[in-house]
Formats: sequence, C-alpha cells, structure tokens
Amino acid sequence: MPKCQSCGTTWTWLQCVCRLCTLGDCLTCPSCRQDQFLTIKARKKTSLFVFIAPLLMFISVAFGIEPFVSLALFVASFAVVLGIFPFLIELTDERGPMW
Repeated sequence: MPKCQSCGTTWTWLQCVCRLCTLGDCLTCPSCRQDQFLTIKARKKTSLFVFIAPLLMFISVAFGIEPFVSLALFVASFAVVLGIFPFLIELTDERGPMW
C-alpha cells in the first residue's frame, strides 16, 4: 500500500482507490493534506492497465464471444484491476518527469 512521504502514514485500500479517481496528477494525503505524486516506476507499471480493455474487445470479436459474456469479462477485469491497483502505487513528494 502507498505510504505518504511527508508524514509516513500508510494509506488504506479505500483511501487509495478514492484518491485514484481524481483527474489531477497529484494525490492528497488523507492525514497531512500534502500533495503526493506517483513515482516513475509506479507510472510505468500502472500504464499497462490501459491495454486491458482493447485486448478484451479484440478477444471478444476474434472468438465470437456473446455480448453478455463479454460484458462480464469487462466487469471482472475492472474488479481485478481495481483490487490490485493500490498495491502497485508508490508515492513521492516531488513532481517528476512523465517518463
């Protein structure tokens, strides 16, 4: 789980998921309210999740999977990604380059 670099507080899974639903590039620590940023290593690891949806669409079309089964695959993959995403997050208190 991510740990604030300013106050050392370890975030809970729910706090991390709520913070990740924002559009900005910084995450605010729930205890000290300091801005935290994803490390370059964490950004590289989590950027691979972007390819899951197109891959599932390709598999659904290529193998002729029923629409309801395809929808179930999307929901299941979303749940898995949401479940493991907070464990891949590493925080820093400095804004770094994109890559």
